[in-house]
Amino acid sequence: MIFYVFFICFIAILCGRYNIISGKYIVGKTTGYKMAVWFIILISCFRFNIGYDWSSYLSYVYPVYNPINTIRLEPFNRIICFVAGTLNQPIILFSFYAIITYYCVGKVIDLFSVAKYESLMIYICLFYLISLSTIRQAIAEAIIFYGYKYIVEKKKLKYFLICILAMCFHKSAIIAFIFYPIFYFKSTTIVLVSILFFVFFKIVLPKVLGAIFPLFMLYLEKGGIAQSSGNFQRLFYLVFYIYILLFYNKNSKIDKGQFNICTLGVMLPFVLGGHTGGRLAEYFLMYYVLLIPKINKRFTINYRVMFLFVFYAYFFMYLYVSVEINKSNEYVPFRWYFFESLNQNLR
Repeated sequence: MIFYVFFICFIAILCGRYNIISGKYIVGKTTGYKMAVWFIILISCFRFNIGYDWSSYLSYVYPVYNPINTIRLEPFNRIICFVAGTLNQPIILFSFYAIITYYCVGKVIDLFSVAKYESLMIYICLFYLISLSTIRQAIAEAIIFYGYKYIVEKKKLKYFLICILAMCFHKSAIIAFIFYPIFYFKSTTIVLVSILFFVFFKIVLPKVLGAIFPLFMLYLEKGGIAQSSGNFQRLFYLVFYIYILLFYNKNSKIDKGQFNICTLGVMLPFVLGGHTGGRLAEYFLMYYVLLIPKINKRFTINYRVMFLFVFYAYFFMYLYVSVEINKSNEYVPFRWYFFESLNQNLR
């Protein structure tokens, strides 16, 4: 886990504006933020066998590319696999996903966050490790998050096109079509919608899927209540939803809209289980990245710095649960692409 300590500290040094010599910074605020985002991108491009499905994606393009193996993937994923497989360069595959995913997230934070460093750290602590495993969904989530600008600008067509684009990477992005209308719902309406949302996902959807797609029900149940990291994750999501509920600006239409989206998302891990519900919830709860720093902006800098330690603790606790309790080696030890053989046996 030493690598991840360095990873967090280096980002903090780049864009956290910490004095090394009194009165001086290593780099300027804007430059430091951009460098931090590109540092994340480079780490993600050049990782080796980090993330649960890394080896599965490698098998799509190496040692032999066979288009039949990618037939279940969404259209744009098949195109990326075709390019990487034809050139026999798996690094193209992983680099493409990393660049698009973290550029989109970094851009939204740059445009809409009132505290870029805090937003970036919250994203890293809540979603970064997961994104290394859920590669296709992670890029879909980032594209949907990028589409937030079109929600704010009330450009429906562009937002819906963004949703279609995201679905070309992962079908689950279809759920983001509802973000535009619920962003503008009133408080009373969102309560009613939340009840209907709960009933649909808890009662109606399982019965329909159980009758039509019984195999899909096994996927819904996978990693549900029994999964340690899933339980831990959804509890953390709930605690910070309550924090936002207590302190967000009820007079701000923007804050209300983001809160509306989070309201539906926080229910999903409890309704559909830690695995499926937790993954779908990420589309909704990405707005924690914008909401929490905005809430904390009213407090002292010391409070804001100390507050981030809660997220650092979550980040390393998530690592610990994944490695020690779930007995997984998907994140440690960290290895580099150019220092490993692609022909070795991977899990």
